[in-house]
Amino acid sequence: MHRNAALAIASRSLVSFAYGFIVAIFPLYLRAIGYGSVEIGLMVFAAMIVNALLGVVAGMLADHYGRKYVLIALLAAFSVASGTFTSLRYAWALAAAAGLAGFAAGSTGGPIGSGGPLGAVQTAIISEVADRRSMSVLLSTAAILEMLSAMGGAFTLSILSYLGAYVYALFYVAAALGVVSVALSAFIVDTGIRSRRLLPSLSYGRILRLSIPTVPCGLGSGIVLPLLSLWFEVRYHVGVGEIGVVFGAMDAMMVVFMLIIPRLSLGIGRLKTIVITRVASSLSFIAMAFSPIFAVAGLFLVLRGAFAMGGMPVRQSFVMTNVHESERATANGFTSFSRNTASSIGPTISGYLMGVDAAALPMYGGLIALLDPLLYYLLFRDKWSSD
Repeated sequence: MHRNAALAIASRSLVSFAYGFIVAIFPLYLRAIGYGSVEIGLMVFAAMIVNALLGVVAGMLADHYGRKYVLIALLAAFSVASGTFTSLRYAWALAAAAGLAGFAAGSTGGPIGSGGPLGAVQTAIISEVADRRSMSVLLSTAAILEMLSAMGGAFTLSILSYLGAYVYALFYVAAALGVVSVALSAFIVDTGIRSRRLLPSLSYGRILRLSIPTVPCGLGSGIVLPLLSLWFEVRYHVGVGEIGVVFGAMDAMMVVFMLIIPRLSLGIGRLKTIVITRVASSLSFIAMAFSPIFAVAGLFLVLRGAFAMGGMPVRQSFVMTNVHESERATANGFTSFSRNTASSIGPTISGYLMGVDAAALPMYGGLIALLDPLLYYLLFRDKWSSD
């Protein structure tokens, strides 16, 4: 594996370990210090907006001034925000720190993938050393290593919870991991690839088309994922330990699917793979709403994550090879912005639904998310047989 790709994957894997427990403890911490469901929804909304805007700016700056340097700055910001989070009490400060570190977007692109500022830059760095055919497999390898780290973080949370430890001290662990990631990223070699302008000029039309399907994907996921641990607690009366086991199992199944799906796409085509996996993940969300017990709902969540993230490296490769190489981080930033902006609306809706129709929460998210694969087909059907 190329040195730059290895360093980018290693630094992201460390941060992914942190996201493995942050996804679960972030909303629970807000509740523990006195905030209600509606307030938490509004704070997550604000944090997602901050993170989405940061993704666009970071992507453009990385392509124009150097991906390595922007990556180091983002990792340093993650470390500072994580280390100071538990000392904050004002809602605006908590939302700002969460947005800077990507806590609220953890399930939509935190641990792995091109989502969020870190993912936008790191995926572009990895894509620099891969050709069109091998890119899905390389990005799959990166995603698997990152997901294994996230799985370790989730099971660490579960173990500490069962031992009665103060799990919110894990925010400090996240800060330390961010520092190590900065040190690793410093050894990445700058390839000198630069965009001609700060705003995209060579691929803006394709970036727009690639961003459109991410809106229903983001909105559907945003309704369910940010408050998922609270949904499990309210619907099935389970604690953080049981929730951590489900998240860990989901990460494990994602690894299996990420080994299989990118290789299958070499035979059936990337666009077909994207559509099939997105339909399956949306239907799994819907099935969660009709699950009578926690174990069944947890199983459908595992399947949803496996299909969504298993096909994620294929989607990344599809995006990277449909834009100019000098604007890849920018493309990731804009697609992440459209997805995360839509996701940011979700928690406000789910905060309301938690009070009036909590059981049906995943159904609403799944129905909206079904528009994602439909739009992929409609916008790129000219590539249905060729890609």
